Amino acid sequence: MRCVSIFFAFLISANASAWNPFSNEALLDVALSKVELQKVKTNAGWAKDDEQTLIFEVSNGLSGPIQCGVANAELTNGKTVSKVFVPKFAIPSLATRNASMSVVKGTMKSYALTCSCYKKKGSDVCVNPLK
Repeated sequence: MRCVSIFFAFLISANASAWNPFSNEALLDVALSKVELQKVKTNAGWAKDDEQTLIFEVSNGLSGPIQCGVANAELTNGKTVSKVFVPKFAIPSLATRNASMSVVKGTMKSYALTCSCYKKKGSDVCVNPLK
């Protein structure tokens, strides 16, 4: 039994970026390039009835799916608020998804989302890891 658990520990840790450890092709979870980021549109704002929750609207203009894992908001008082999305929220190709975090309206200076996609080793194209 110990051998099996060691096997799975090596399998999972051996380049943890691979989506499927039994796949023939290695997939890497990589940050979006500057050119790819230009095709991802992000809007942020508050609903009329909720001035505590910042809502992000992320539109993926890429040919493959992306996922976003962290949101950061720099506040006017110099502090930073962060939210880690577990699991990362996925945005299919040519689709829009929403996410939110707690930020009081009128206190935000700027915001940023950290997004990535899966790519086959040696490729520059985002691919669906489930296919």
